[in-house]
Amino acid sequence: AELAERDPANLSLLLEMLLAQQLSRSGHSRVSYMWHYAPAMHEKSRCGYVGLKNLGATCYLNSLVQQLFLIPEFRAAILALQIEPPAPASATDAASDLSAADEPGGGDVLYYLQAMFGYLHESEKRWYDTRDFCGAFRDCENLPLNPSVQMDVDEFLNMLFEKLEAGLGRTSSPKLLQSLFGGSVVNQIIDKAGRRLSERVEPFFVISIEVKNKASVMDGLAQFVEGETLDGDNKYNFEGEYVEATKRCCISRLPPVLILHLKRFEFDFDLMKKMKLYDHCEFPPSIDMAPYTVRYLERQEKLLGEAEGPSPADEEDGDCVYELAGVLVHTGTSDSGHYYSFIRERRAAQPGAHPWLHFNDTLVEPFDSSEIGKNCFGGVEPVVSWDVDTNKPVQRTQVKPHSAYMLFYEKVSAHAQSREGAPEAVPRGEGRDGARDQPMAE
Repeated sequence: AELAERDPANLSLLLEMLLAQQLSRSGHSRVSYMWHYAPAMHEKSRCGYVGLKNLGATCYLNSLVQQLFLIPEFRAAILALQIEPPAPASATDAASDLSAADEPGGGDVLYYLQAMFGYLHESEKRWYDTRDFCGAFRDCENLPLNPSVQMDVDEFLNMLFEKLEAGLGRTSSPKLLQSLFGGSVVNQIIDKAGRRLSERVEPFFVISIEVKNKASVMDGLAQFVEGETLDGDNKYNFEGEYVEATKRCCISRLPPVLILHLKRFEFDFDLMKKMKLYDHCEFPPSIDMAPYTVRYLERQEKLLGEAEGPSPADEEDGDCVYELAGVLVHTGTSDSGHYYSFIRERRAAQPGAHPWLHFNDTLVEPFDSSEIGKNCFGGVEPVVSWDVDTNKPVQRTQVKPHSAYMLFYEKVSAHAQSREGAPEAVPRGEGRDGARDQPMAE
């Protein structure tokens, strides 16, 4: 006010500068924005979290990034990394031949992911523009992410983790992803006598589960470890001898954060096109993964062979309990749809109270966890429509377009340890009233 007092020229210049600054932040054109200036629409949501702008069809990116950001250990580790800014375009092009063996854009993706996390953590604005991240994210042909083309979020997660692994390899935390999300499964072939004829260990970040004709995720996990009998013409060739055996896959190592991918899409060979499965499939708020581990299955087989009755509890079985921390939902069909997330907030104000939030691009709002079944299990729902023939409303059922596509579970023991007196890894800034924010209770 003092700069423009009694000076129309200064006032005009000051207003022009302030308007230009606001326009550059919002990304709107001058004509459409000048007469519709509403500062409250650009403030952070009352929940205290920042949304992500949808650039056209980038809802899959937004919903996944918010899930990763709200994992306290992952967020703190990413923000603590010392990362050099990406080189200018000319320097990058000149060094492209020298870094041909590296994952395209791995370092740049990590840098812009850290920048995005920093903005989501400290910003007071309503949303963050992911344009820089999309430009840094390159495919195998070194082309940037096309924001107008929607990707399958499970496929994008695999690509993102590949690039982050390449970028993390040049930092002080090269095994960050493996330490949080990495587990392993073992593929076994066992004969009738219980001999291990073959074993092959494979790492995983995500476990894919069938949902077709499955009442719950537990049924899908049971099928995941269910053995396939090799007999008849399909016997197993072991050292030149064909023997009857069982082929199965079970979990040998569980990660602190377990990601389950529900197979909601399949290819219909009769119609020759991709179809979405709308089957009702429930998932519990907590899950015990011990029955699907190799240790548990081998112990069960040993006790069954000795006819000693039910298996006693093992000390390590208690370390296999997980709590639901996030649900990534797909709504729509196989041809077109939209992704959004429901996430449990870790920094609860009261001990034991973990409110849930709904992240839908720039929208962040509270969510009632009792509505998870209605909004995420899929199946059918009753609707009332007007019947022209009878001239009255009639009730019928229709499939729910929205259903869970990815589930994020956190190991209870690991989560409890992270809350026991651990200091906040990310420094908090000054609040609007000048008081310093309290550390997160994560």
